[in-house]
Amino acid sequence: MRTIKALLLLALLLTATGCKRITAIFSGGRAGSEKLICHIDSETVIGQPVSSPDSRRVAYVAKDGAKRHVVVDGKEEKAYDFIDVTSLAFSPDSHRVAYVASIGGKQIVVVDGNEGKPYDDAQALLYSPDSRRMAYAAKVGEKWFVVVDGNPEKPYDIIAEPSMIFSPDSSRMAYLARGGDQWVAVVDGVAGKTYDDAQGLIFSPDSQHVAYAVNIDGKEVLLVDGKKQASYDYIGSHTTGDMNVLYSPDGKSMAYGAQIKDMWTVVVNGKQGKSYDAIGGLIFSPDSAQVAYATKTDDKWAAVAGAKEGKAYDGINRLHISPDGRRLAYSADAGEKQVLVVDGVEGKPYAAIVEASSVEQAHSCKGDICWDAFYIAKPFLFSADSKRAAYVAKVGEKRFNVSEKWSAVVDGKEEQAYDGIGGLIFSPDSRHTAYVAGAEAKQFVVVDSKEGKQYDGLVKGTTCTFDSSGKLHYLAKKNTSSDGKSYDIVFVEETIQ
Repeated sequence: MRTIKALLLLALLLTATGCKRITAIFSGGRAGSEKLICHIDSETVIGQPVSSPDSRRVAYVAKDGAKRHVVVDGKEEKAYDFIDVTSLAFSPDSHRVAYVASIGGKQIVVVDGNEGKPYDDAQALLYSPDSRRMAYAAKVGEKWFVVVDGNPEKPYDIIAEPSMIFSPDSSRMAYLARGGDQWVAVVDGVAGKTYDDAQGLIFSPDSQHVAYAVNIDGKEVLLVDGKKQASYDYIGSHTTGDMNVLYSPDGKSMAYGAQIKDMWTVVVNGKQGKSYDAIGGLIFSPDSAQVAYATKTDDKWAAVAGAKEGKAYDGINRLHISPDGRRLAYSADAGEKQVLVVDGVEGKPYAAIVEASSVEQAHSCKGDICWDAFYIAKPFLFSADSKRAAYVAKVGEKRFNVSEKWSAVVDGKEEQAYDGIGGLIFSPDSRHTAYVAGAEAKQFVVVDSKEGKQYDGLVKGTTCTFDSSGKLHYLAKKNTSSDGKSYDIVFVEETIQ
């Protein structure tokens, strides 16, 4: 599958002092207001504006002659020789902004306008979950090291950037690094024992424990706080090839896939389950009471939840468990079509079924072939009360035909088809649904199947957000020139009547 055509959700920004306010009444029983956030001239902007996670702020990189500078909420920051557009990021709480800039042949990380130390290279900016801390990888000469809260740690030949993580409570930081031919886990600045290989570094939910897998004499060994827990031919997932060790949400249980000779099993709290040709997609339920995963037997895949196997299909995509932990959903390949299976009941077959809330890279398998695809982080969206269900489906005949239409399917009812659909969500009280839809060159928000006002585009990284059960907001683009090279970004608030 492919990314949904031309759609990501709109985002909101912080109100700017003195901005002109425009009020409009929208159709479909929705009253709305717009507020101008900033004006964008594409001739001076590099890349696209980026929204904050809360959809209330915006930042972008702009040209300043031969220099580059970042503009945050309409305010210009210091100019530099170069700014890495891809590094520009808001913190999780939306209060902070960071990016990598170049000056005098060196690179620095700028956080809230404050410059860090200059290095030969800097990348992989990482905020802590509470947004108070920052880490990144930096290079001097041929050596790489991690900078935590402005302090450089021990240098290595390689820093495994995807392994860099803060603990859930933000108090701890860890990563995997290689020196020579040996890998090591570095936790809170302290290097552990070296191994031929290491992968899958994770913290427990209470931030007290660190788990990862290492290679010892050709075997995969699970370590928790540096102590050996189990040894298998491989620890992880057949479908992704990555270590897939999970803590339950309450932190009391651990589960992972394990290979024993030519077979695979799921191990929960040290107890092995049934053996299969392959396993993948392992998840815990939100209440930590059970695990679910996909299994392969011969050329067929089936979902397993609570040790109960479901119907066999040509392929199974990532599983999703409802908030109350009682319902299971996944999309399955059935011949040339895909079906959404909820509580063991198949829905209508479609050319494709995609992620309901956001599109991201995922992994799927069919027969002996596994592939990466940008879809299906969750093939399904449950409401907060677990009673309602929604997903996005391609209503045409061909799975990979990007010109065919998409429809939101809510509570089993197929809504109007559009060129693209993104960001499907339920309101906090589970009463309303909302998503962004596209028709030709326009986008608009659809609430409870009713279209809102049309706009000319969306802001990168934004989402349509419910502030309460009857109010939502997003960030829209309104062209101010016929060629679309200049446009206003407006903060849109709507009230659902």
